[in-house]
Amino acid sequence: MNKLLQGKGKSRFWIGIILVFGFLIAAFSDWIIEWLWLGSLGYEQVFWTIKGTQFLLLGGALLVALLYILPNMHFLANQSKTINFSQSPLGQLNLEQFTHKQFKTIFYSFGVLFSLFFAFAYYMRWDSYFRFHWNETFDKVDPIFGLDIGFYLFRLPFIETIQNSLSILVFFVTLLMLVFYLYSGSLSLQGSSGISARDSVKKHLSLNLGVWLLLLSWGYYLERYKLLYNPNGTVFGAGYTDVHVVLPVLWIMVIFCLVLSVLAFMQYFISNFRWLIIGGVATAAVGIIGQGLLPTAIQKFQVEPNELQLETPFLEHNISQTREAYKLNRINEREYNARDTLTWEKLENNTSTLQNIRLWDPRLVIQTYRQLQEIRLYYQFYNVSLDRYQTEEGYMQMMVSARELSEEMPEQADTWVNRHLQFTHGYGMVMSPVAQIGTQGDPIFTIKDLPPVSEMGLNVDQAGIYYGDHDPSYKIVNTDIEELDYPRGDQNVYNNYDGNGGVSIDGFFSKLLFAWEFSDINILLTDYIREGSKIQFWRSIRERVRRTAPFLQFQDDPYMILVNGDLKWIQDAYTTSPHYPYSERYNGQLNYIRNSVKVVVDAYDGTVDFYAIDEEDPILDVYMDIFPDMFKSLNEMPEAIKAHIKYPQTLFEIQMDIYNTYHMTNPQVFYNNEDLWERPNEKYGGQQIKMEPYYVLSKLPGDDNLQYMLISPLTPNNRDNMIAWMTAKSDFPQYGEVEVFKLPKERLILGPAQIEARIDQDTEISRQLALWDQRGSRVIRGNLMIIPIEDSFIYVEPVFLIAEGVDIPQLQRVIVTVGEKVVMEPTLGLALESLFGQRPEERIMAATETVISQDSSQAQVQGPAQTPTGPQLEEFKTLWSEAQRALRDGNWQLFGEKMKEIEDLMNEE
Repeated sequence: MNKLLQGKGKSRFWIGIILVFGFLIAAFSDWIIEWLWLGSLGYEQVFWTIKGTQFLLLGGALLVALLYILPNMHFLANQSKTINFSQSPLGQLNLEQFTHKQFKTIFYSFGVLFSLFFAFAYYMRWDSYFRFHWNETFDKVDPIFGLDIGFYLFRLPFIETIQNSLSILVFFVTLLMLVFYLYSGSLSLQGSSGISARDSVKKHLSLNLGVWLLLLSWGYYLERYKLLYNPNGTVFGAGYTDVHVVLPVLWIMVIFCLVLSVLAFMQYFISNFRWLIIGGVATAAVGIIGQGLLPTAIQKFQVEPNELQLETPFLEHNISQTREAYKLNRINEREYNARDTLTWEKLENNTSTLQNIRLWDPRLVIQTYRQLQEIRLYYQFYNVSLDRYQTEEGYMQMMVSARELSEEMPEQADTWVNRHLQFTHGYGMVMSPVAQIGTQGDPIFTIKDLPPVSEMGLNVDQAGIYYGDHDPSYKIVNTDIEELDYPRGDQNVYNNYDGNGGVSIDGFFSKLLFAWEFSDINILLTDYIREGSKIQFWRSIRERVRRTAPFLQFQDDPYMILVNGDLKWIQDAYTTSPHYPYSERYNGQLNYIRNSVKVVVDAYDGTVDFYAIDEEDPILDVYMDIFPDMFKSLNEMPEAIKAHIKYPQTLFEIQMDIYNTYHMTNPQVFYNNEDLWERPNEKYGGQQIKMEPYYVLSKLPGDDNLQYMLISPLTPNNRDNMIAWMTAKSDFPQYGEVEVFKLPKERLILGPAQIEARIDQDTEISRQLALWDQRGSRVIRGNLMIIPIEDSFIYVEPVFLIAEGVDIPQLQRVIVTVGEKVVMEPTLGLALESLFGQRPEERIMAATETVISQDSSQAQVQGPAQTPTGPQLEEFKTLWSEAQRALRDGNWQLFGEKMKEIEDLMNEE
């Protein structure tokens, strides 16, 4: 019998252990998994620091709330003993049946619940606390109060959180007590005799009212600093009326509320609410008049008639602070005397620029990649990025796309084993030069196929993409099921993952944990998991870096790079704030931004490295103090990776949009908006859209070296002519240098919309495009490229043809214009010859011309091929047109004959 009882006791013990363990998994599985995941990346410090801070804030706020609320609830519960509820408005609730102990339980429960809500708000403010506690100085002061800018970005937001939350807490608790006393009959308002209540009730209310008024006084004191964020004046920030009217009124409100709080506290000793009521009415009157009526009157009758004169100092504050917050004060402004003076000699001196003019549109070429290079249904290309590479043929701008695992699988193959154990990764990438065109208008691939092969010495050694831009589902690797690498003929090549990425899942409890987290019992039941198996989750690059560094901002898409045979991703990270005094807010969200961090993620191992590229950023300094082992210096970044760093488009667009207004540094010009700029429009898909900045590989005026840079033309507000162009360099050691080239204002420089109009007005081009649009195909004009060459511009726009039913855009023509003339030819080289006449013996466009092989389905760039000139050029055009006509008609024999004739013509001496 004893053994039986002992056995039952042990059973209950183990059942209890299992239940406790199950509860812990259910309650804390998210945290456990996050801890394991960050530990696998070597960033446990992030987990413990953030969670520790959250619980510190939660515990501190909860303690403060309980110390305030519970004594009040205790007093209310004691008062309930002396209240006759049957004679009060609450009589219908039959509250007499509750005992004092039950009242205490009810009030205490409410107090704890309200305290938890209050504390949870602080649990979510861990990042604000980070900045408050580890604050840095900017060594720059605001122009009104003379405080360091760091006070506004780091300390003030958390101080305001404390003031606001405490004010709300005290207000609602006091309101609750007031309502309870009124409805219970303990407090009543009597006309001439004033407030009727027991002394204990009056003292209770007066103490809480005094605390609230004290907090209100503190709030008005802090409100002074918020004037520097006022968005409603002539400029963003404090204006004349704010400084000379509102600010003094706020000081008066601070004093009035302070006096009122003293009067409220005095009620504990002197039961006379008269002066408190009079003071409250006076304070409300001062608030209404001083913060509403008086500023409006001063603004309308004193400021508006003399606005420029009175607001000039504040305009200067806004201009200088905004330029500092967005680094506009570091933009180098230069004059660019654009002229239509392009010659063959100048083109010869800029051959490398011409050979890298982007003809392929990323919005269209992605479809071509999908049709020609996905190869199997379980692969997919999601986006195309631009980069530059040193190749056997020189320094070239490339289009790059990762061949990732598709999120959708064929229905017959969509099993749990396939989705999570066998189809675990993408494989390889495709790469093609931005300016090279195949015979049928397709891109010429530098890297292609499975396994990846390269035409220019850019070899891919580790092609597996276990971490990519998409595929959010989890994968289990190194199991008894081999993982598909790539197809080869009728067979497949398989492999087992041997990298460092993932969390170990070879134990029962770890399988149970992940089965619960992902709501998938198959993880627990499968027999394929073995010792050394790992589960990979949060595999998307954006989610991966966001979870690793949740205190940074991520706006741009990550882009893939090829480094020494390995595939990696680069993600730009930002530090931002909406609290920079006097700085104009961008889209109402931020008014300070720095691209301070570059994140590099290995596509095979999933390792995440953070590189600090702007160590002058005080916000980044805060996080480097908190996480000293997390950030590497720029000097630690391998040179091979540094060669692929790009100035991010998001930052460039923000700076450009702000600069369009804040290049005006003269207050009068700024006030009148005399020289307001904007981003130009371009035509795409038959619609007018805002032109996006674009990357170019070019030489800046006066520079002998190719630079990879982001560029955008700028136009005057509501005008189409070009007024300037802006560029940001991406190559070291000039990385991050932003320049604006101002164009002459006394003569017309054509902008993108005007060039588009000229193309539309060209009868020959319009006729040809309309003809193509009517023959079962669709014509799309790609990005218009405006390329500066020495002291001139060349405008280049590709023309794509998409056949009906086949979503493969073909690059059929290139439109080029310089000065007054517009031409459209099959290649950029032919277009330049059409513009400038017969080229000299030096063949500057050899690398961009396509040599047609006998196999009409192939096109290769063959070094410096002989380019047709003079009569040969006319014969080439005729043969090309006949070949294209044969291609459209499906006459492959005639097409092949014409291609052979073209090859013979181009090989002639």
